Amino acid sequence: MNLFAAGLPASTPSAVPLGVYLLLIALAAIAGGSSVAFLTLGHRTMQVLLSFTGGMLLGVGMLHLLPHATLELDGDIDTTMGWALGGFVAMFLLERAFHGHAHHAADSACDHDHGTDGHHHGHHQHGHRAPAASTRGPWAWAGAFSGLALHSLADGAALAASVGADAAHGAGPLAGVATFLAILLHKPLDAAIIAALMTEAGASRGQRLAAIIAYALVVPLGAISFLMSLPLFGGQQAMVLGVALAVAGGAFVCIAAADLLPEVQFHTHDRLLLTTALALGLAMAWGITVAERSSHGHSLHDHGAAPAAATATPT
Repeated sequence: MNLFAAGLPASTPSAVPLGVYLLLIALAAIAGGSSVAFLTLGHRTMQVLLSFTGGMLLGVGMLHLLPHATLELDGDIDTTMGWALGGFVAMFLLERAFHGHAHHAADSACDHDHGTDGHHHGHHQHGHRAPAASTRGPWAWAGAFSGLALHSLADGAALAASVGADAAHGAGPLAGVATFLAILLHKPLDAAIIAALMTEAGASRGQRLAAIIAYALVVPLGAISFLMSLPLFGGQQAMVLGVALAVAGGAFVCIAAADLLPEVQFHTHDRLLLTTALALGLAMAWGITVAERSSHGHSLHDHGAAPAAATATPT
């Protein structure tokens, strides 16, 4: 079944890449939330992953999603950045309301199991460590689950929009791969947070597994819901794609800047290591963007120039 037939432009090819992306993201979330080994990675390893993922999200948001959004919005940079700011603020408020990306919860579990790698982390004394299990009720994890689920719905819509926009501009097999990798890297960490919080709250293994499977299905639900809603916009589908990409770009930048990248600042004992991980994440995002553009021989921005030139041609 071609999911894109539900709404994306007719020029968009088969939705097989999107289906594969969604399957891999769901499996990654299940693996992250159910693997004891993942939950006990150790403090330093967790911080390196967070820094790398932060760099990837920042790079994808700035170098991939926002430029593509501008193309879909006919080069209107003001409109693009307005929607991006909306996405940034919405994600900030979401995290503030639900504490959705409380990575310190999983980190706390790592510290409990493996110590703190011989370091005393001053930032943990300033409210960044999760409360002890005794202070949590049996449903204390529900807030984080709700916030991360809402975030995942937006991720699914962003992935579907990214695949559709990239494919329509000739990206071929690399359509949406940058957005896919950014989401793929993040989902195991988020699922591990839910599992860690449920463990602290005394949830059984069966309850944890059920919650993680439900969480893993949210990104596909977001993608399918987005595709099914596109026909409602008729001839405005390109604009909707542009808005979705801009909002996603702003949200990615918010997650990186407000949640993940502060880990680099707080952990001064591993400053070089974490900064290197951040730089590698940025380099990967940039490399994927360059590879995508070169895969069809020219810049994606060339696609936006033709209509403008045609409009300016005298009749």
